[in-house]
Amino acid sequence: MITVKENYIDVPGGKIWSQIISPDAAKENLTIVFLHGGPGSTHDKLKWGLNSLADKYTLIFYDQLGGGKSALSDSGNKSDLWTIERFVAELDRLIRFYNLDKFILFGTSWGASLALEYYFSNSVVKKPAALVINSPLVSTKMWMEDANRLKQAMPVEIYQTMLECEKSGDTLSAKYQEAMQAFYDKHLLQPSFLNEEQRTLIKDTAKLFNEEAYLQMWGPSEFYATGTLVDYDRYEDLAKIDIPVLFSCGEYDEATPESLYKFHQKLPGSYYEVMAGCSHQAYFEKPEEFCQRLKPFLEKLPS
Repeated sequence: MITVKENYIDVPGGKIWSQIISPDAAKENLTIVFLHGGPGSTHDKLKWGLNSLADKYTLIFYDQLGGGKSALSDSGNKSDLWTIERFVAELDRLIRFYNLDKFILFGTSWGASLALEYYFSNSVVKKPAALVINSPLVSTKMWMEDANRLKQAMPVEIYQTMLECEKSGDTLSAKYQEAMQAFYDKHLLQPSFLNEEQRTLIKDTAKLFNEEAYLQMWGPSEFYATGTLVDYDRYEDLAKIDIPVLFSCGEYDEATPESLYKFHQKLPGSYYEVMAGCSHQAYFEKPEEFCQRLKPFLEKLPS
Protein backbone atom coordinates (compact mmCIF):
# COMPACT_ATOMS: atom_id res chain seq x y z
CA MET A 1 0.00 0.00 0.00
CA ILE A 2 1.17 3.53 -0.81
CA THR A 3 0.16 6.61 1.18
CA VAL A 4 0.08 9.99 -0.58
CA LYS A 5 -0.20 13.26 1.34
CA GLU A 6 -0.02 16.88 0.22
CA ASN A 7 1.13 19.74 2.41
CA TYR A 8 1.72 23.47 2.12
CA ILE A 9 4.79 24.68 3.97
CA ASP A 10 5.48 28.26 5.07
CA VAL A 11 8.75 29.53 3.61
CA PRO A 12 10.33 32.96 3.16
CA GLY A 13 8.09 34.74 0.65
CA GLY A 14 5.05 32.47 0.71
CA LYS A 15 4.04 28.81 0.83
CA ILE A 16 5.41 25.87 -1.13
CA TRP A 17 3.32 22.89 -2.20
CA SER A 18 4.76 19.45 -1.44
CA GLN A 19 3.71 15.83 -1.73
CA ILE A 20 5.07 12.83 0.14
CA ILE A 21 4.57 9.33 -1.25
CA SER A 22 5.23 6.61 1.34
CA PRO A 23 5.11 2.90 0.51
CA ASP A 24 4.66 0.36 3.30
CA ALA A 25 7.75 -1.43 2.02
CA ALA A 26 9.94 1.69 1.92
CA LYS A 27 13.63 1.24 2.57
CA GLU A 28 13.99 2.15 6.22
CA ASN A 29 14.62 5.83 6.91
CA LEU A 30 15.56 6.62 3.29
CA THR A 31 13.69 9.41 1.51
CA ILE A 32 14.38 10.92 -1.92
CA VAL A 33 13.69 14.65 -2.22
CA PHE A 34 13.35 15.84 -5.82
CA LEU A 35 14.52 19.32 -6.84
CA HIS A 36 13.16 20.46 -10.20
CA GLY A 37 14.89 22.73 -12.66
CA GLY A 38 14.28 26.22 -13.92
CA PRO A 39 14.53 28.28 -11.86
CA GLY A 40 10.77 28.65 -12.07
CA SER A 41 9.66 25.22 -13.27
CA THR A 42 7.47 22.61 -11.50
CA HIS A 43 7.72 19.10 -10.07
CA ASP A 44 5.33 17.51 -12.57
CA LYS A 45 7.68 15.96 -15.13
CA LEU A 46 9.92 14.59 -12.38
CA LYS A 47 6.96 12.93 -10.73
CA TRP A 48 5.65 11.55 -14.02
CA GLY A 49 8.99 9.96 -14.79
CA LEU A 50 10.17 8.84 -11.36
CA ASN A 51 7.17 8.02 -9.18
CA SER A 52 7.68 4.28 -9.84
CA LEU A 53 10.55 4.50 -7.34
CA ALA A 54 7.84 4.58 -4.67
CA ASP A 55 7.85 0.78 -4.76
CA LYS A 56 10.85 0.91 -2.39
CA TYR A 57 11.49 4.50 -1.37
CA THR A 58 9.66 7.38 0.24
CA LEU A 59 9.50 10.21 -2.29
CA ILE A 60 8.98 13.93 -1.76
CA PHE A 61 8.15 16.24 -4.65
CA TYR A 62 7.65 19.97 -4.26
CA ASP A 63 7.23 23.14 -6.29
CA GLN A 64 9.82 25.77 -5.52
CA LEU A 65 8.34 29.14 -4.62
CA GLY A 66 6.85 31.00 -7.56
CA GLY A 67 6.17 27.97 -9.72
CA GLY A 68 3.52 25.27 -9.93
CA LYS A 69 1.17 25.01 -6.97
CA SER A 70 3.32 27.09 -4.63
CA ALA A 71 1.98 30.50 -3.66
CA LEU A 72 3.74 33.84 -3.24
CA SER A 73 2.76 36.16 -0.40
CA ASP A 74 1.12 39.44 -1.37
CA SER A 75 3.71 41.67 0.27
CA GLY A 76 7.32 42.50 -0.46
CA ASN A 77 9.49 42.86 -3.54
CA LYS A 78 9.20 39.65 -5.55
CA SER A 79 12.59 40.15 -7.20
CA ASP A 80 14.25 39.82 -3.78
CA LEU A 81 13.01 36.21 -3.60
CA TRP A 82 14.99 34.84 -6.52
CA THR A 83 18.30 34.12 -4.80
CA ILE A 84 20.25 30.94 -4.17
CA GLU A 85 20.25 31.62 -0.44
CA ARG A 86 16.47 31.87 -0.24
CA PHE A 87 15.97 28.66 -2.25
CA VAL A 88 18.37 26.85 0.12
CA ALA A 89 16.43 28.20 3.12
CA GLU A 90 13.20 27.04 1.49
CA LEU A 91 14.55 23.52 1.02
CA ASP A 92 15.75 23.52 4.62
CA ARG A 93 12.21 24.37 5.75
CA LEU A 94 10.92 21.37 3.81
CA ILE A 95 13.52 19.04 5.37
CA ARG A 96 12.57 20.33 8.83
CA PHE A 97 8.83 20.07 8.14
CA TYR A 98 9.10 16.38 7.30
CA ASN A 99 11.66 15.81 10.07
CA LEU A 100 13.88 13.86 7.68
CA ASP A 101 16.76 11.97 9.21
CA LYS A 102 18.26 10.25 6.18
CA PHE A 103 17.53 11.61 2.74
CA ILE A 104 18.90 11.82 -0.78
CA LEU A 105 18.70 14.99 -2.82
CA PHE A 106 17.91 14.35 -6.49
CA GLY A 107 18.51 17.61 -8.33
CA THR A 108 18.07 18.13 -12.05
CA SER A 109 19.47 21.07 -14.05
CA TRP A 110 19.11 24.15 -11.77
CA GLY A 111 17.84 21.71 -9.13
CA ALA A 112 21.29 20.09 -9.18
CA SER A 113 22.82 23.49 -8.39
CA LEU A 114 20.37 23.81 -5.51
CA ALA A 115 21.32 20.35 -4.24
CA LEU A 116 25.00 21.32 -4.28
CA GLU A 117 24.30 24.62 -2.53
CA TYR A 118 22.29 22.83 0.15
CA TYR A 119 25.16 20.38 0.68
CA PHE A 120 27.72 23.18 1.03
CA SER A 121 25.54 25.37 3.26
CA ASN A 122 26.51 25.78 6.91
CA SER A 123 23.02 26.82 8.00
CA VAL A 124 20.88 23.77 7.19
CA VAL A 125 19.43 21.37 9.73
CA LYS A 126 20.76 18.14 8.21
CA LYS A 127 23.18 17.14 5.44
CA PRO A 128 21.99 14.71 2.75
CA ALA A 129 23.16 11.10 2.77
CA ALA A 130 23.78 11.14 -0.98
CA LEU A 131 23.31 13.29 -4.07
CA VAL A 132 21.99 12.55 -7.54
CA ILE A 133 23.29 15.35 -9.74
CA ASN A 134 21.30 14.98 -12.95
CA SER A 135 21.87 17.03 -16.12
CA PRO A 136 23.46 19.64 -13.88
CA LEU A 137 24.38 23.27 -13.90
CA VAL A 138 27.69 23.08 -12.02
CA SER A 139 29.51 25.90 -13.77
CA THR A 140 27.83 28.54 -15.93
CA LYS A 141 31.11 29.11 -17.76
CA MET A 142 31.28 25.43 -18.73
CA TRP A 143 27.55 25.36 -19.52
CA MET A 144 27.90 28.31 -21.90
CA GLU A 145 30.96 26.79 -23.57
CA ASP A 146 28.93 23.65 -24.19
CA ALA A 147 25.93 25.69 -25.34
CA ASN A 148 28.02 27.64 -27.84
CA ARG A 149 29.45 24.44 -29.26
CA LEU A 150 25.98 22.88 -29.55
CA LYS A 151 24.61 26.07 -31.14
CA GLN A 152 27.36 26.04 -33.75
CA ALA A 153 26.38 22.48 -34.66
CA MET A 154 22.82 23.60 -35.47
CA PRO A 155 21.87 24.45 -39.09
CA VAL A 156 23.61 27.64 -40.20
CA GLU A 157 20.44 29.73 -40.52
CA ILE A 158 19.34 28.82 -36.99
CA TYR A 159 22.77 29.57 -35.54
CA GLN A 160 22.93 32.94 -37.31
CA THR A 161 19.47 33.88 -36.02
CA MET A 162 20.55 33.09 -32.46
CA LEU A 163 23.69 35.21 -32.76
CA GLU A 164 21.93 38.17 -34.38
CA CYS A 165 19.07 38.27 -31.88
CA GLU A 166 21.34 37.89 -28.86
CA LYS A 167 23.61 40.66 -30.14
CA SER A 168 20.69 43.03 -30.74
CA GLY A 169 18.77 42.02 -27.60
CA ASP A 170 15.86 40.85 -29.74
CA THR A 171 15.35 37.65 -27.75
CA LEU A 172 11.56 38.00 -27.56
CA SER A 173 11.12 37.97 -31.34
CA ALA A 174 9.32 35.14 -33.12
CA LYS A 175 12.43 34.21 -35.10
CA TYR A 176 14.52 33.86 -31.94
CA GLN A 177 11.81 31.79 -30.28
CA GLU A 178 11.71 29.48 -33.32
CA ALA A 179 15.48 29.06 -33.29
CA MET A 180 15.38 28.44 -29.55
CA GLN A 181 12.71 25.75 -30.00
CA ALA A 182 14.81 23.99 -32.65
CA PHE A 183 17.67 23.80 -30.13
CA TYR A 184 15.32 22.61 -27.39
CA ASP A 185 13.85 19.85 -29.57
CA LYS A 186 17.33 18.38 -29.88
CA HIS A 187 18.99 19.09 -26.56
CA LEU A 188 16.27 19.82 -23.97
CA LEU A 189 13.35 17.46 -24.66
CA GLN A 190 12.92 15.41 -27.83
CA PRO A 191 9.29 15.43 -29.08
CA SER A 192 9.62 11.96 -30.62
CA PHE A 193 9.59 10.40 -27.14
CA LEU A 194 6.35 12.01 -26.01
CA ASN A 195 2.92 10.42 -25.84
CA GLU A 196 -0.36 12.32 -25.64
CA GLU A 197 -0.43 12.26 -21.83
CA GLN A 198 3.03 13.79 -21.67
CA ARG A 199 2.16 16.47 -24.22
CA THR A 200 -0.90 17.43 -22.21
CA LEU A 201 1.17 17.59 -19.02
CA ILE A 202 3.68 19.89 -20.70
CA LYS A 203 0.93 22.17 -21.99
CA ASP A 204 -0.79 22.37 -18.60
CA THR A 205 2.34 22.97 -16.54
CA ALA A 206 3.75 25.57 -18.95
CA LYS A 207 1.10 27.93 -17.57
CA LEU A 208 2.61 27.50 -14.09
CA PHE A 209 6.20 28.35 -15.05
CA ASN A 210 7.68 31.42 -13.33
CA GLU A 211 9.24 33.46 -16.14
CA GLU A 212 10.32 36.23 -13.75
CA ALA A 213 12.48 33.91 -11.63
CA TYR A 214 13.96 32.27 -14.74
CA LEU A 215 14.82 35.56 -16.42
CA GLN A 216 16.25 37.17 -13.27
CA MET A 217 18.38 34.20 -12.24
CA TRP A 218 19.26 32.69 -15.63
CA GLY A 219 18.28 34.61 -18.78
CA PRO A 220 16.15 34.62 -21.94
CA SER A 221 17.01 31.06 -23.04
CA GLU A 222 18.77 27.88 -21.93
CA PHE A 223 21.84 28.81 -23.95
CA TYR A 224 22.10 32.52 -23.10
CA ALA A 225 22.87 33.34 -19.46
CA THR A 226 22.44 36.98 -18.39
CA GLY A 227 21.02 36.65 -14.86
CA THR A 228 22.42 36.34 -11.36
CA LEU A 229 23.69 32.81 -12.05
CA VAL A 230 25.97 34.09 -14.81
CA ASP A 231 29.07 33.63 -12.61
CA TYR A 232 27.88 30.49 -10.84
CA ASP A 233 30.65 27.90 -10.41
CA ARG A 234 31.03 24.93 -8.06
CA TYR A 235 33.37 22.91 -10.28
CA GLU A 236 36.43 23.12 -8.03
CA ASP A 237 34.31 22.46 -4.94
CA LEU A 238 33.12 19.07 -6.19
CA ALA A 239 36.29 17.49 -4.81
CA LYS A 240 35.19 18.50 -1.28
CA ILE A 241 32.04 16.34 -1.31
CA ASP A 242 32.34 13.37 1.05
CA ILE A 243 29.06 11.52 0.42
CA PRO A 244 28.04 9.21 -2.45
CA VAL A 245 27.27 11.09 -5.67
CA LEU A 246 25.81 9.97 -8.98
CA PHE A 247 26.36 12.25 -11.98
CA SER A 248 23.94 11.55 -14.83
CA CYS A 249 22.77 13.09 -18.10
CA GLY A 250 21.52 12.25 -21.59
CA GLU A 251 23.62 11.57 -24.67
CA TYR A 252 22.36 14.73 -26.43
CA ASP A 253 21.96 16.76 -23.25
CA GLU A 254 22.66 20.48 -23.18
CA ALA A 255 24.42 19.55 -19.92
CA THR A 256 26.83 17.53 -22.00
CA PRO A 257 28.36 14.11 -21.26
CA GLU A 258 31.79 15.66 -21.81
CA SER A 259 31.35 18.13 -18.97
CA LEU A 260 29.60 15.53 -16.84
CA TYR A 261 32.65 13.29 -17.14
CA LYS A 262 34.85 16.17 -15.94
CA PHE A 263 32.60 16.52 -12.89
CA HIS A 264 32.86 12.77 -12.28
CA GLN A 265 36.66 12.90 -12.55
CA LYS A 266 36.80 15.83 -10.15
CA LEU A 267 35.19 13.70 -7.43
CA PRO A 268 36.97 10.34 -7.02
CA GLY A 269 34.59 7.53 -6.14
CA SER A 270 31.57 9.20 -7.73
CA TYR A 271 29.31 7.39 -10.20
CA TYR A 272 28.65 8.36 -13.83
CA GLU A 273 25.72 7.48 -16.09
CA VAL A 274 24.81 8.65 -19.60
CA MET A 275 21.43 7.74 -21.06
CA ALA A 276 21.82 6.78 -24.72
CA GLY A 277 19.57 8.63 -27.14
CA CYS A 278 18.26 11.04 -24.52
CA SER A 279 18.54 14.78 -24.01
CA HIS A 280 18.19 17.04 -20.95
CA GLN A 281 15.08 15.35 -19.51
CA ALA A 282 16.00 11.68 -19.83
CA TYR A 283 13.75 10.76 -16.88
CA PHE A 284 10.79 12.01 -18.96
CA GLU A 285 11.94 10.56 -22.29
CA LYS A 286 12.82 7.06 -21.05
CA PRO A 287 11.40 6.85 -17.51
CA GLU A 288 11.56 3.07 -17.08
CA GLU A 289 15.16 2.82 -18.24
CA PHE A 290 16.14 5.86 -16.21
CA CYS A 291 14.77 4.32 -13.02
CA GLN A 292 16.45 1.00 -13.73
CA ARG A 293 19.80 2.73 -14.13
CA LEU A 294 19.27 4.80 -10.99
CA LYS A 295 18.35 1.88 -8.74
CA PRO A 296 21.83 0.27 -8.50
CA PHE A 297 23.18 3.51 -7.04
CA LEU A 298 20.31 3.72 -4.56
CA GLU A 299 20.69 0.09 -3.55
CA LYS A 300 24.37 0.62 -2.69
CA LEU A 301 23.41 3.13 -0.02
CA PRO A 302 23.19 1.78 3.53
CA SER A 303 19.77 1.73 5.19
